[in-house]
Amino acid sequence: MIKIDSAVKFSFLFPADRQTAFHYYSDLYRLVSHLKFISISDAGPNQEFQLYYHTMELGAYHIHVYADIRLELNPADFTIKLLPIKRDPPIETAVTLNATTTRGYYASEAIFHEAGAETRIEYLLTMRARPPRPKGMRFMPKRMVNKIAQNITSHRVKEIAEHFIESSVDHFPEWRQERPAPFPGQAFQGAFD
Repeated sequence: MIKIDSAVKFSFLFPADRQTAFHYYSDLYRLVSHLKFISISDAGPNQEFQLYYHTMELGAYHIHVYADIRLELNPADFTIKLLPIKRDPPIETAVTLNATTTRGYYASEAIFHEAGAETRIEYLLTMRARPPRPKGMRFMPKRMVNKIAQNITSHRVKEIAEHFIESSVDHFPEWRQERPAPFPGQAFQGAFD
């Protein structure tokens, strides 16, 4: 087994007021587009989605993890949560010579705080999975397998967080330019436009 178990908490300033920042991140497709190594593989009813995490480790081994989540938007508290759920059909664990696939756990929470003309966003991201070793790793020393797991659990999750901040902030001016500016005191309407 390869143990993936990591959580990272970070905070950053976003260049817009709290209402606008909340609106910008409320679209799950937009939010996930800024998460490196993660994409949406399926969407269901009731704001339920399946996320897909994929990396290649040591230049040869593909790690595939699927996690079911539900999007929970709370405009009154300015929080966005991706909550872990279990959806059917279950993800079958599969192993080949150079790849492993399994179901995992993904959760995140974003809390939006007023910070003058900007917004301070506190973000917590958690990932867990226990994929079996690819068959090509059977004779690999346990120390090397642990190194791969450590790379995934610390380096990759930090990489996801850093890319999320940089990419989402960089793309915000383009998103804002495509939308008409609200009247003073008027919030952006609709969470998914």
